[in-house]
Amino acid sequence: METNFQFLAEEWSDFYQRCVKAEQMVVTDPRTSLTYARMALELAVNWMFTNDEELSLPYDTSLNSLMKQREFQEQFPHKLYSEIDLIRKAGNLAIHNKPVTKTDAEKIIENLFYFSRWFAQSYTTKTLGSIPMFNWEIIPTEGLEALSKVDYKKVQDNFESDLETFKDKLEQEAEKNTALANQNELFKKQIEALQAQIEVNKKAANTADTTNHPRNEYETRKYFIDVSLREAGWDLSGSKDKEFKVQFMPSSTNTSETGYVDYVLWDDDGLPLALVEAKKTMENASKGENQAQLYADCIEKMFGRRPVMYYSNGFETYLWDDQFYKKSRIVHGFYTKKELQTLMFRRVNREDIREKAIDTTITDRTYQLRAIRSVAEHFAGNDKSNNKLIGTHRAALLVLATGTGKTRISIALSKLLLEANWAKRILFLADRKSLVSQAKNNFVKLMPEHSCVNLLKEKDNIEARIAFSTYPTMMGLIDGSKEKDKRFYGVGHFDLIIIDEAHRSIYKKYQAIFDYFDALFLGLTATPKNSIDKNTYSIFGLADKTPTDAYTFEEAVANKHLVPYNTIEVPTKFLRSGIHYDELSDEEKEEFEDEILDGEKATGQEVIPSNELNNWLFNKDTALKTLKFLVDNGIKKRGGDEIGKTIIFARNKKHAHFLKDMFLELDPEFYGNDYVKVITHGEPKAEEFIQRFCDEEKERLPQIAISVDMMDTGIDAPSCVNLMFYKPVKSYAKFWQMIGRGSRLRPNLFGEGQDKENFLIFDLYGNFEFFRENPNGIETGTQKSLTEIVFGLKLQLALYLKEDNFKNDSELQEYSERLLNELHNSIIELNKERFDVKMKIESVMDFSNREVWNHLDKKECKTILDVLAPLVRPTKEDSDLARFYDKMMYTLMLKRIETPNTEEFLATLNVPITKVAIISKKLLKKTTIPEIKHKEDLVKLPLSEDFWKKNGLNHLEKIRAGIRELVKYIDPVDQKYVTTNFEDAILEEQIITTVFGEGNPEPYGNPFVNNKHRLEEIIRENKNNLTIKRIQEGEPITEAELKSLEKMLFANKINKEELEKEIGHKLNLVDFIVSLIGLSSEKVNEAFAKFTNKYQLSAVQIEFLDTIKLFLTTNGKIDPEKLYDSPFKNYHNLGIDGVFNEEQADNIFTILKEFDTPQTGN
Repeated sequence: METNFQFLAEEWSDFYQRCVKAEQMVVTDPRTSLTYARMALELAVNWMFTNDEELSLPYDTSLNSLMKQREFQEQFPHKLYSEIDLIRKAGNLAIHNKPVTKTDAEKIIENLFYFSRWFAQSYTTKTLGSIPMFNWEIIPTEGLEALSKVDYKKVQDNFESDLETFKDKLEQEAEKNTALANQNELFKKQIEALQAQIEVNKKAANTADTTNHPRNEYETRKYFIDVSLREAGWDLSGSKDKEFKVQFMPSSTNTSETGYVDYVLWDDDGLPLALVEAKKTMENASKGENQAQLYADCIEKMFGRRPVMYYSNGFETYLWDDQFYKKSRIVHGFYTKKELQTLMFRRVNREDIREKAIDTTITDRTYQLRAIRSVAEHFAGNDKSNNKLIGTHRAALLVLATGTGKTRISIALSKLLLEANWAKRILFLADRKSLVSQAKNNFVKLMPEHSCVNLLKEKDNIEARIAFSTYPTMMGLIDGSKEKDKRFYGVGHFDLIIIDEAHRSIYKKYQAIFDYFDALFLGLTATPKNSIDKNTYSIFGLADKTPTDAYTFEEAVANKHLVPYNTIEVPTKFLRSGIHYDELSDEEKEEFEDEILDGEKATGQEVIPSNELNNWLFNKDTALKTLKFLVDNGIKKRGGDEIGKTIIFARNKKHAHFLKDMFLELDPEFYGNDYVKVITHGEPKAEEFIQRFCDEEKERLPQIAISVDMMDTGIDAPSCVNLMFYKPVKSYAKFWQMIGRGSRLRPNLFGEGQDKENFLIFDLYGNFEFFRENPNGIETGTQKSLTEIVFGLKLQLALYLKEDNFKNDSELQEYSERLLNELHNSIIELNKERFDVKMKIESVMDFSNREVWNHLDKKECKTILDVLAPLVRPTKEDSDLARFYDKMMYTLMLKRIETPNTEEFLATLNVPITKVAIISKKLLKKTTIPEIKHKEDLVKLPLSEDFWKKNGLNHLEKIRAGIRELVKYIDPVDQKYVTTNFEDAILEEQIITTVFGEGNPEPYGNPFVNNKHRLEEIIRENKNNLTIKRIQEGEPITEAELKSLEKMLFANKINKEELEKEIGHKLNLVDFIVSLIGLSSEKVNEAFAKFTNKYQLSAVQIEFLDTIKLFLTTNGKIDPEKLYDSPFKNYHNLGIDGVFNEEQADNIFTILKEFDTPQTGN
């Protein structure tokens, strides 16, 4: 029997047999052919992992896992690897009963041939001779019949058994060879020689594939789009699926008025859902827009329904649903049939979210309603040509103070979008497991009619309406699968993605998630809007400092939606000035020398800086005095004998445990392990103790929680009344998140009718002082990985050596070429199936050509560093220590080139040179390790000053390459922790106590200079008087009650006649009281409730009403004429008439008139 795979028969019979089976059935049974091709591949890959010393089996030995191993991918030229992976993917389509065709089988059998050729050339121990090119004439066109379903199933089942037998056989052979190698030195040398020959063979095989493997770029691009469509469930087997002929093309483009659409995706009823226009790879995909639009016009005329338009060049794909959006957008895959059917359903059934009622059982506060309306008005608009409802923006950002109901707003908005047919599935993302669970519980409680799934805990449920996940889990789900190689979440799976605590670092780290899904995005953050990074606004398509809506902490406190904080800044001598040896007592000096100097004699000039306290040095006296200050001055529980719920923010985990120990030492009879808990990452059952601390149903311990970072954000603890900042905070965003832990309302906390009115912040590290001087704080940028840093250093060095002043130095030019080769290889070896790589595939392919790297301009360098470098991952064997060594050495190389003067180089770079030398010294203590002993002479080189005086870079590269793999043998040295008991002191005279809102008191002057001010003071002091409360509530009072109140108010030596002379008119006591303390917010909200419920108000209308309410709660009344002046004129130059229609404005005037009605009765 003639076959293209004869060269496999003698050495790899199992592999050979399945290749032949695949070859025989290409035409007659494509599904079985693809299945056998995948089986052949799996056998060969398993053989490679067992017999090639460069490959080591991972824990997961599935084909997908093996092929995703970086060291496996590194064996092949990147184009060949992509073709090998198509064998696996097309085989999966066949096995999972997806539609496949003869074209698939033909494409894959050719790919299998070129992989087999590479395999045989690399691993043969015999002389293969010349392997001829693939011969299509050998492929049988008839003879073998297609397998029945039963027989096909048998083939699969038998293979599972055969594969296990094959693996066992390989494992036994490997164990036998290992045993022989251990016993027989000659055999061991033979194995080493064979591996060396394999490496030579692989290089030759790679060269042969690059030079002698015919490829059609056009066909490859079309097949790429084909596979992408089929991954989304499109079988493309219908006669109308590809190259569909359309009529009604403009004669100006085609005189026959016909055209051929590359792909049309059809609905079950025969109507078109979408079209795909494929452009040439070298062309920008956006050039397909006009062509797609013309095709859509034709299809609409032919079928009466306009399809969604896709246009793609194989790298970039655009989606344009011009029936709802005015412009197209980039997507990273195709919608499934169900998702496109949903788009068609929405064309008819989508409601205007700006007008649909919001569920006020979920959110009823006006600022919450306004926020939802603002998002609705941001997402929806009207086409100015026909007034039709259209989509405008696809991302919104809400800035809401902690505790003001961000989650409730997101739930109410989710319900609005679900019921208005804007969304079918929603994803809620948070950065911590506890926040995911908390959010899910709230959604289930407030919106029980919609099914929810926590992807961290529960089984995948693709039908769930709302999914909850952390960012890393979702990254894994996108790259992973529900079942073997079947992508669980496609690009169109979610319609709305909610990002809890949206900030720049989240987007930098997990941007691939936000790029991958084609959805509406809602960002939620408590970071004050002026402190949010400009890039965060730009991610949401917003101008700097202009969120979609905002509700500040100050507004929330003024409206009694949050409680304010009072601060007590508590400095101690050591925390401010550090520990000075010469200021210690004789006994303490001895302790200093023993504990800190390891018994060495002090010079007398030693100082422990304040920023090192509680980092590695913990002083008992400091802790005991500050904790006692907290216990003595903190807000107590209702009995007054015990401190209220308290969170202490510690510097590190060691510090947290130290503070807990100090509490137990402070009062061993009162504080115990259950009363004071360290709650931070890595602590057992931390989530459980957070729940206990936050439990509002019943009082539960712990009473005091000490946390490093786990309780900084997202924890709801309304009963918390004390915060202690026992660490410095530089990020303004984080600072406000931490403050938010105490700001939530808690009615009846201290007994019936005794609500939580404020909370205390004890600041030991001058954080408030820091933010007074640095209002925006210092935001830490997202840290680059060591791999990314080293990549950047290598590129910088390679390009620097290309400059004119080095062009005649052949040694440096050779080194520059070597660096560029390494960088280029790291890009072409990227796993093209990783979804983050797929989304940057155009850039990856742009820089896959080695020649491009020889002529890089600034723009291209920026693309490499910003787009490609973050995609590069370290090899499995590589260690952080090795990469750290690379970083040190490449930095020194750059500095050596920049500093040709040797003496200057040695002087200015003494510290990093010393660090390299110290590493060598540590390695020389480990010469019992064979690898280090073998390179002992190399390791010694950095210890010689003459070594560092050499010019050039070869000597530096020599030690970098030779030592980097040895640094892993250096023992990790734990950070030295010291506990001392030096006497510290709280600087009583420097304690600063600040009441919220009184930092800049208004110049009221002396309130007792006249009768009016005296009366105002008395009314404020008696604000809980029953009659005054009723006046504030807007309730009518009798003449007798009014006279009784007057008697009480004027009994304190205030002369009513003199008062009336001062104010210039008769005193109306009710008006005076109302204008002084305003009306209650409950009364005002009640007055406008009917109006608010009657009309579906816009965000601007809600804000206008809020301003009216503020006037009423502050002054008790408002002159209707004021509604045409500032600040109301800021909403529209016509004031109230520009914001409300005539009927609405008349209703508002009627409500305001009622507030002018006299409140006295008989």
